[in-house]
Amino acid sequence: MSANGKPQYQFTADPATQASWAAPTRQQPSNMRGLIRSGKVLMGQVLSYPSRHVAKTLAAAGGDWIWIDTEHVAWSQKALVEAIQIIIHESGGRMVPIVRVPSKTAFDYMTWCLDAGAGGLIVPHIETVEEVMAVAGACRFPPTGHRSFPPFTFIPGLTDITPEGKTVYTLANEHIAIIPQVESRVGIANIDAIMQMDEVDAVMIGAGDLRLEMGLPLGFVGQEPEFVAAIERATAMSKKYGKYLMGAALGPAMVEERLRQGFTLLITTIDLYTLAGGTVRDLMTARATVEELMSKQGA
Repeated sequence: MSANGKPQYQFTADPATQASWAAPTRQQPSNMRGLIRSGKVLMGQVLSYPSRHVAKTLAAAGGDWIWIDTEHVAWSQKALVEAIQIIIHESGGRMVPIVRVPSKTAFDYMTWCLDAGAGGLIVPHIETVEEVMAVAGACRFPPTGHRSFPPFTFIPGLTDITPEGKTVYTLANEHIAIIPQVESRVGIANIDAIMQMDEVDAVMIGAGDLRLEMGLPLGFVGQEPEFVAAIERATAMSKKYGKYLMGAALGPAMVEERLRQGFTLLITTIDLYTLAGGTVRDLMTARATVEELMSKQGA
């Protein structure tokens, strides 16, 4: 805390700092777990367009991490794997790709994403400890899990280079972040138990679906008592167990609110909204300029 009692935040704006989280080779996952556990406020983007060209553009934008959404967008497996690898290579390993998989039982997608080099997974609609354990088992190599050896990923002596005492398997277990998405009343009721789990690195609060289940208008924020109580419970449990919160923070007001609530993984841009909103603003500005000039000429 600062002298005036307000929280002090750390950021990962320095590219040299970002690069320190990269893996030994570009074929291995960046250290998303370490990045999260640094406690720094991390700026993230959402990639929903299933496009290698959009992935390449966003990789140069400078975010700390980028979330590829496959829950609500029908990515082909080929496009998904290519987007993960493009982001890693185009950003020089500084931007960590993580994937929101289609469902909590989409174990095939989890394997493809991790084998491609994703630094973490967001798993939607998590409600119980048992569901987290199933995901962790699929995402960790033995002995902590049962993830299968990826025979077509590493070239011995070239892409499997690791620090002394480490292997690509132990390093992957240390680097890959598991982020349950809690977005229901049941999930909030069980968030105490979920936050206690060593397998959990951060929790994403799916505010939109949570509000819909509560019978509230769709949105990311709100002051309704049940919704406020849910967010407060998530914040309290994150502080109690030293876990981190992820959530939408679109615009200055929402960023400020999320920081006040204890969120450190901020989703600051969503490609669809940025493209549509930016286009609308540019058109409105151009039209207003034309109308003003024509009005002056008419005068």
